[in-house]
Amino acid sequence: MNGEALLSDTGWSIGSIWFVMLAAGALTYLTRFGGHILISLLGTIPPRASAALDAVPAAVMTAIVAPVLVSGDWPERVAIVVCLILSLRLPLIAVVVIGTAMVAGARALGL
Repeated sequence: MNGEALLSDTGWSIGSIWFVMLAAGALTYLTRFGGHILISLLGTIPPRASAALDAVPAAVMTAIVAPVLVSGDWPERVAIVVCLILSLRLPLIAVVVIGTAMVAGARALGL
C-alpha cells in the first residue's frame, strides 16, 4: 500500500498534515516565547508555581506510561518494568533506546 492510498483512506491530505505540523510548531514556539516573556515581567517564579512546574515531568510520564501499563500488551508492560529498573543506572536516552528496541523486537517476533 502506498502512502497516498493510506492518506486518502483516512481522510487526511498532505496539506492537512502539513497544516497540523506547522500549527503545532507555531503553538509550541508561542508557549515557549510566552514563558520567557512572563519570566522577564515577573523577575522570578513564585515558589508555588516553581513547585507546580517541578511536578510536570512526573505527571507527563505517568500520563504516558500508566495507560500502556494497564491496557497494553505484555511486551509493553515488560519493557516498562525493565526501563524503570534501568533508569536507576543508565542515562535517559539509553533507557529510551533499549525500551523501544525491546518492544520493536517483541512485535517483530509476533509476541
